[in-house]
Amino acid sequence: MDLQLNDKVIIVTGGAKGIGEGIALKLAKEGTIPVIVGRNSFDNEKVAQVIRDQGGRAFGVTAELIHPEESKNAVEELSD
Repeated sequence: MDLQLNDKVIIVTGGAKGIGEGIALKLAKEGTIPVIVGRNSFDNEKVAQVIRDQGGRAFGVTAELIHPEESKNAVEELSD
């Protein structure tokens, strides 16, 4: 399926495990650049590395999203 998302940056909260991980992997196959945001940097980076190993681009950003300041910092980190 071509969702015409090639080279779009998409934030996937909870993208390191479960349904979020599946979404991040599928988005990467569609040509997007998933940014996996979650509280565990190791888990985030693990999924990002799987995507990179498959020839895609991905990033991990650590943030506890129940804290507004961390959510804001995560988005600002992406815009740098």
